[in-house]
Amino acid sequence: MTAYPVHVRARPDAPSRWLWLIKWLLLVPHYIVLAVLWVAFVAMTLVGYIAVLFTGRFPRGIFDFNVGVLRWSWRVGYYGYQVLGTDRYPPFKLAQDPDYPADLYIDYPDRIPRYQPLVAWLLALPHAVLLGAIAGSTWQVYDNGSWVAQTRISLVGAAVLIAGIGLAVTGEHPRGLYNLLTGVARWGLRVVAYVALLTGRYPPFRLDQGGDEPVDRDAPPPAGTGTVAPWISPTAPQPPPPTPAPGSAATITRVLALCVGVLVMLVGLVAGLGGGVLLTVDAARNADGYATTSSLTLTTPTAAVTSSDVTIEGTDTWRLRWGDFGKVRVTATGQGETPLFLGVGRAADVERWLSGTGRDELTRAWGQGDTAAYRRVGADVRPLSRPGDQTFWVSQTSGTGTIQLEWDALASTGSYVFVLANADGSLSVAAGAQLGVNVPALVPLGSGLLVTAGLFILIGFALIYGGASGLGRHHSGSPAAVVPTPPAGPTGTATAGPPVGTAEATAPKAAP
Repeated sequence: MTAYPVHVRARPDAPSRWLWLIKWLLLVPHYIVLAVLWVAFVAMTLVGYIAVLFTGRFPRGIFDFNVGVLRWSWRVGYYGYQVLGTDRYPPFKLAQDPDYPADLYIDYPDRIPRYQPLVAWLLALPHAVLLGAIAGSTWQVYDNGSWVAQTRISLVGAAVLIAGIGLAVTGEHPRGLYNLLTGVARWGLRVVAYVALLTGRYPPFRLDQGGDEPVDRDAPPPAGTGTVAPWISPTAPQPPPPTPAPGSAATITRVLALCVGVLVMLVGLVAGLGGGVLLTVDAARNADGYATTSSLTLTTPTAAVTSSDVTIEGTDTWRLRWGDFGKVRVTATGQGETPLFLGVGRAADVERWLSGTGRDELTRAWGQGDTAAYRRVGADVRPLSRPGDQTFWVSQTSGTGTIQLEWDALASTGSYVFVLANADGSLSVAAGAQLGVNVPALVPLGSGLLVTAGLFILIGFALIYGGASGLGRHHSGSPAAVVPTPPAGPTGTATAGPPVGTAEATAPKAAP
């Protein structure tokens, strides 16, 4: 079996009984750094896609950077809740570290098929389905006609939990679980590397469990690398990859460029999202300048449907739960011959009028499949006095067919409630409702945000590219040769020979 070009190494260590309980806290600095690195990873993968599509080659600087991000992630996962394989804190670096019990190296491909950027994500879907089945599943509890609870657990999560309990009870990481977890991690890293175009070889459908990979000792070195695959002992030791000076001015400049680039690009993405939302709202405006929702059916066996409180604060600073701007227009169309009433009044006045009367309050309206949800307020379902006779309404309308209420929200302060009822206060209300908001023309602002977003994203890409490619070149180098030694068991004792089921790594056979 020829070695797959994504080499994932792990060495069993001796984790403590209880440190795994607080590793989530100890890893917070790594999570913060990796969040920035993975944004850059995605951005540079897009650059790599374009480069491969036109040239068939992945830029070497970006390749080394992306491999470094995967390597860093694997060390963090091995230390943390992907394997719980060691208590040695992961180093903050992209380069290889032969002394750390987990490492990763990918053979640089001379050529990648130009079509691969177009189909890699599609070809990886079978792997994603299988890994998704291994890494996640959901149980839900169904009671009284609705889902009342759900629990998420996965094979990997259960294995890590059992491994942690095993460590606490016995002081040893169960070897079978260790092999399983490293195998799942290796499979996932291979798939990510393939989708990211770090290799042109399709990942195998298998779990190569344990810290050592099955390799063909007589296989030639990967084409174009000039080195033997890592973790196969060469005839002559090779020097480890160069480690950059941690405080060098060049390194600091590249890190700053990377961080600023990620920040600028994220600002651009947010601006682009805002511009798109504004243009979408503008496209929904009618001739009167109102952006209107789709129709929502409201029904209740009680005498009224009420909204949640609408709170408007200050003269120029105000908010509305459903995101209104300016004047509000509510349209209701009755589903029978009974005249409808639609009004808006101060929350305290409406509550005083409806005190003790059962009614349905909207808890979910537009934006979620146009399906309304209610909660029952008050226990005594009874008819109301005629709502039009009340004097506290800020705005009201009534009639048969389609009725329309307009309210200048900017001219009001405080908490308000909309009420839909029959004009005579009788039980059983049914109508279709639409909410409209008067908004100004948003095309100039939305277009301006999109243009600004494009500039920010381009600047961010340029900064990320400069920082990432520079860091990749600075942290690259030939893989360190690792002469296999009997791996330490979970308790720290050496085991006799390589793990069962793995190929024993020895020096390449000499020519006869």
